[in-house]
Amino acid sequence: MSKVVYSVFIDIPEDRLDNPGWFENGVQVVTDKSIRTKDALLNNYDKVVERQKQYAEDIGADYHLYEWDEDYQTFAKTFEQDFPEVSYYDIVNFYKHWTMRELAKRYDYICYMDFDVVPNTKDCIFAAHDMDKFGCANSNALASWGKTVDPKNYNTCIRNPSTKYWNAHAMLLETGHEADNNVFNTGIMVASKGLIERLDYFIDFGKNIDLMTRLKTEEDSMYPRNIQRVFGYDNESLFSYLVHSKDLPVEFLNGPWHYIVDEKIHGKNAVDPSAKLYHCINKKMEWFL
Repeated sequence: MSKVVYSVFIDIPEDRLDNPGWFENGVQVVTDKSIRTKDALLNNYDKVVERQKQYAEDIGADYHLYEWDEDYQTFAKTFEQDFPEVSYYDIVNFYKHWTMRELAKRYDYICYMDFDVVPNTKDCIFAAHDMDKFGCANSNALASWGKTVDPKNYNTCIRNPSTKYWNAHAMLLETGHEADNNVFNTGIMVASKGLIERLDYFIDFGKNIDLMTRLKTEEDSMYPRNIQRVFGYDNESLFSYLVHSKDLPVEFLNGPWHYIVDEKIHGKNAVDPSAKLYHCINKKMEWFL
């Protein structure tokens, strides 16, 4: 079986960075999170590539890094023309699904890692998981508060797992499916060629973006304004919608194969040293490089 591990590194121009700030008194807070993320990815570039490439070699897989080349520029330019409402950050995250679909034309098993993922094992992710299921972590625990909080206190941002839950909820309900859904973290994905083909992420993409726009802007929405205002175009809401509407089998990667390193973790010594893949959402990849 042919195998590949891949990642995407796009250095987003500073003038195209978005603002993922939360809301206070109805006004979105401006943060420097995007620029800090940009700097951290650049500063750790060489060592992240080295570690991900070494992991691929250790498990007998090819490694591919998608960067700012002619193919990406064509993808981004077309995307901006067709869907100007979508942020550049979201375009980059849709690109990882586009490249996954392209790799499925050449490989049997495909593993995607965000560029803030640092391998800490020589164990094979493909051998460790049921390849008849799409492997992806869930963020259900992080989203749970948003299902019960008083809407007047729903002041979170577009990237919060609760927002993604409600976004996918609205899409599923509108199209006649069971609305309850899993919130996925697509920072690490592992799947077979057949499952990626079944997912077929872009088959109705324009139709799905139109649906997301309508749900975000409709005046008579059943969703409270504080929730509706943060509906967006993120890849994980659409991924959840597709997985549930197509009834795809899923295996959750939570645990050592998708170990979240976030702002609540203070220093490398507070991290489980036996974790296999560190997903540094705090962008402290240097702790493990």
